[in-house]
Amino acid sequence: MLKRDLMPVPIHNAFYIKLGERGRWEADCISNARIRVDYPQQDVADINRRNWTRIKEQLDASETNQSVATSDLNRLQDLTASGPGDVWTAFHQGRLWWTRIRPGPFLQDEHSKYRRTEAWCDKAENNKLLVASSLPGKIASLQAFRGTICRVREKALLQRVLEGRPGELAVRIGQQRSGLEAAVLAGIRELHPKDFETLVDLVFRHAGWARTSILGQQVKSFDLELTEPLTGDRYVVQVKSAAGRPELDETLRQFPQQLYRRVFFVVHSPTPELAAATDLPAFVQVVDPAVLARMAVSAGLSSWIEEKVI
Repeated sequence: MLKRDLMPVPIHNAFYIKLGERGRWEADCISNARIRVDYPQQDVADINRRNWTRIKEQLDASETNQSVATSDLNRLQDLTASGPGDVWTAFHQGRLWWTRIRPGPFLQDEHSKYRRTEAWCDKAENNKLLVASSLPGKIASLQAFRGTICRVREKALLQRVLEGRPGELAVRIGQQRSGLEAAVLAGIRELHPKDFETLVDLVFRHAGWARTSILGQQVKSFDLELTEPLTGDRYVVQVKSAAGRPELDETLRQFPQQLYRRVFFVVHSPTPELAAATDLPAFVQVVDPAVLARMAVSAGLSSWIEEKVI
């Protein structure tokens, strides 16, 4: 992807374009930095001369619905007049892509008329991938537009999305969530060891995994055996009130890797060495109180912890 320094320039106009029927031009446009449109009956010279009277007559003659003809003319005018201050967006392979028009006229090849653009990008300025399913609904819903080109009304929202910058409300929610996680973390540190074991059990079950053994019943070296319902993959969980790297290494020596996909080593009070370990095998995850606090909040278990530390 070409390096571009186009943001955070304020967006003058914002557009969404469907790159060909059923997306047939998406890959070509994104790979070759262009925007293609049909308009097969219009002469590219007329478009570049902005002979809108003649083009309007042609569109009126070929379209029974005059409002459609007018809309087609307006959108062609938008693309013709568009310059570096505008942002153009499209969806391809489940991601939002965006670009800006380069100065220059309409061109034409054997496929269609087109304008050259800067390199299309599917990431925000903070390098976050613009996955369609994670976008605000007001932006993601552009995919349902039935025409070819439309204006994006939510320019400020699009600006924030492309910059990777959360809005004021999102910041407030994040601050509240961080505060709750900090309070839950403090509560976890106050739990009795038996309550801590119960919390671990609740967290994993609320995450959708099924417990297939009572604590320590089937796999003697571990406290929980879990199954992922959709894939059938099996996991084990070891719960420790206090542990360091030697305890983890001993757990891993007993881990039957041929039977289980992963081991979660959950520790109420890890040593600094364990907390800082970065050379762990891929099949092991250390869950310290901070990680468990985030998991507990996501699972909606803050009230349960509140009752235990009342």
